[in-house]
Amino acid sequence: MIEFSGRIPLSIHPFFWVFAAMIGWLVSHSLAGMLIWVGIILVSVIIHEFGHALTAVFFKQKARIQLIALGGVTMFEGPKLKFWQQFIITFNGPLFGFFLFLGATALLQFSWPPLIYSILKTTQYANLFWTVVNLLPVLPLDGGQLLRIVLEGIFGIKGYKASLLIGAVLAALISFYFFMIQGFLVGAFFFLFAFQSFDMWRKSRFATRDDREEGNKQLMIQAEQALQAGQKEEAKRLLEEVKDKAAGGILSFTAAQYLAFLAMKEGEKKEAYDLLLPIKEHLADDSLSVLHELAAMYSNFDLVAELSTRCYQTAPSLKMALNNARAFAHQKKATPAGGWLQTAWQYSNFDLNRTLNEEVFLALKDDPDFKAFIDQLK
Repeated sequence: MIEFSGRIPLSIHPFFWVFAAMIGWLVSHSLAGMLIWVGIILVSVIIHEFGHALTAVFFKQKARIQLIALGGVTMFEGPKLKFWQQFIITFNGPLFGFFLFLGATALLQFSWPPLIYSILKTTQYANLFWTVVNLLPVLPLDGGQLLRIVLEGIFGIKGYKASLLIGAVLAALISFYFFMIQGFLVGAFFFLFAFQSFDMWRKSRFATRDDREEGNKQLMIQAEQALQAGQKEEAKRLLEEVKDKAAGGILSFTAAQYLAFLAMKEGEKKEAYDLLLPIKEHLADDSLSVLHELAAMYSNFDLVAELSTRCYQTAPSLKMALNNARAFAHQKKATPAGGWLQTAWQYSNFDLNRTLNEEVFLALKDDPDFKAFIDQLK
C-alpha cells in the first residue's frame, strides 16, 4: 500500500496497479502501451477523486482518497450535509474528469511529437468515455449516486429504494447489450452492478428513514469499532442506542443480532432468544441458525420445524438434524421426523438405538410411515 499524507490523504492499493495494467494490456497489447495506460488511468482517477474530495473539504468535511482495484473511492466525514451539497460533491468528480478531457482536447490543437500526441489523444478519449459511462444512473457509478440523491431528497426512503431498482434494471439491460455485441468485459462489470443493486434493493425493502440518518449509521460504525477493540460494554451501549433509535429498520435488526451474539457469549441464552425471535423474518443465515438452536432449547418446536431445511443447508450438523427430527416428532409428523433421523444417521457418532428410546420418538414407534424410515437404517 502506497500512502501520501496531507490535508487530503491518498492511499493506493496494490490491486489498483494490477487492474490498471490489465486494462492497459487489453487495450494496447504492448508493454509500452500498457505503461502509458497505467499512467493515464492513475492521473485520471486521481483528478476525478480530487473533484469529490476538494468539494467535500469546501463543505467542511474531512476527506481521504483510496485508489482500489476498480477505480477510486473518496470518503469524508464531518457536519451533516444537505442533499444539494451531496449532489455537488458527487457531480464534481465527473466534472473534473470532463475538465481533463477539455484540457487534453485543447493541447491537441498544437503540434506534438508522436508519443506525446498519442498520450494526449488517449487521455482525451479515456476521460470522455469514463465521464459519460460514470454518469449512467447505475450504482456504484456517480450517476447512480446522483439519481439516489435526487430521488431520496424528493421522496425520502422510497426514493432511495426506487434508485436501486432503476439502477438494477438499467445495468441488466446494458449488460445484456454488451454481451450481445461480444463486449464481455464491460458486460460482466454491468452484470455485477445489476446484481449488487438488486441485492441492495431486496435488502432495502425493510429500510426506514432512520436507517438513512447519518447519526444512526455513525453509531453503528462506533459500535462495530468497539466490538473489534474488545470493548463489549461500550459496544452493547451503542448497539442498544441504535436498536432503539432505528426501531423497525435494518440498522435496528443488525444491532439486535450483534446483541444476541454478545448475549450468547456471556451465556445469556434466554436474552439472545428474546432478541432474535421478534425479528426472525429479517435475520441473516448465521443468526437464524442460532435462533434455531435456541428454539429447540426452549421447546418452540413449530419454529424449529419451520426453520429446519434452511438452517440445515446453512450449517449442517448432527445436532441440528436431531433437533429437526425431534421437532417434527413433537408435531406427530412421522415422515419428516423419520427423514431427519435418516439425515442424522449419516453422521458416524449418531446412536440410533439411544435416540429411538427418547420419549418423543417412542410415541411414533408404531406409526407405519416412521417405521418405514427406521427399518432402512437397521
